[in-house]
Amino acid sequence: MTRMICSLLAAGAAALAVASPAQAQPRTDFDGRAQYRLDRAGGRAWLDLQRTRRRFYARWNGNPWERARFERWYAHRCEELRYRGW
Repeated sequence: MTRMICSLLAAGAAALAVASPAQAQPRTDFDGRAQYRLDRAGGRAWLDLQRTRRRFYARWNGNPWERARFERWYAHRCEELRYRGW
């Protein structure tokens, strides 16, 4: 019984190995909604956020607590811009 099960499993594995693998094709049905969101959000808000980050690290004195607080705020702000319609 064990030999029969092993044989069936081996045959199934061989059949799957011979089958052609799935191939990823580039999307051609892109409707532009994501690009519209990026264009809308990619304006002043993203530029201001990048400027704020550069300004923070330009004056940062090595305090890990201050950096952690800023990074939490920064991540929260990025999430707002990405997912809340900015």
